[in-house]
Amino acid sequence: MTAIRPLLVAAVFSFLLAGLGCSSNSGSSSASSPSGTDTLTLNTKADSVAYRLLETHGADAFASAPFLRFNFTVESPKGTQVVARHLWNRSTGEYRVEWSSGEDSSYVAIVNVRDVTDGVPSGTAYLNGTELEGEPAQTAREEAYGRFINDTYWLLAPLKTFDPGVNRSYLPDSSTAEHDVLHLTFGEVGLTPGDEYWLYVSKETGQLDRWAFHLQGMKEEQPPQAFTWTNDTTLTTPEGGAVTLAPRKEAVGGNTAILTNELALPPTPPDGAFSNPEPMLASDSN
Repeated sequence: MTAIRPLLVAAVFSFLLAGLGCSSNSGSSSASSPSGTDTLTLNTKADSVAYRLLETHGADAFASAPFLRFNFTVESPKGTQVVARHLWNRSTGEYRVEWSSGEDSSYVAIVNVRDVTDGVPSGTAYLNGTELEGEPAQTAREEAYGRFINDTYWLLAPLKTFDPGVNRSYLPDSSTAEHDVLHLTFGEVGLTPGDEYWLYVSKETGQLDRWAFHLQGMKEEQPPQAFTWTNDTTLTTPEGGAVTLAPRKEAVGGNTAILTNELALPPTPPDGAFSNPEPMLASDSN
């Protein structure tokens, strides 16, 4: 098994530039869920700011949520496109992804993100309801895992600052009266350990207001790409806890937005969620 944790978003960065596409090399992920705060030790200013992010966004409540449902959507002047629909059984690692690669091309992958070999999870993939075999099946499962890595990080980044391999530093020269700035780099983990991220944490609310990233595949002289995190939404877990996530990320200086929307923390999945080969998640969303 290959354990990799999401570093971030080369796939979506390419999507924003080219208008289409996804790559499973978008980052790295342990398939484990973001955990709570009870085992953390705070040694630095960066640790304290990162801990406040966890507390504000509801890490302890999220750790007990059994299922996560959301869409990954791109909004641009050309229109709004649902790129993938997700359903995650966070207790077992079962994961359902639905996406299309063109007209009359509907994929469903039912995989386990805790059982991954060389970037390919175990499971089954279907095209228009027919089970795929051989290399097409492997490619579809790899695509599904890439979407899991990339898309969940766009949603859950505030809850993942203490993931294994994350190096946190506080940038006093970049911080302002409004924001504490965390700089994240990575150890020898994942597919793109050369990525760097800057998280702008509101001093008033403790929420993630903005991030910027310089990806390993970008030219050194390219400036970091920045997105503001907006429309903070509080979800209630089945146990009554509160989780706050931002479903909308707007490109700074651009006219594109990433939407991690149709958010839900359901107590149970729909019937057939991890067996039905036909698309079924569109019925509960746009």
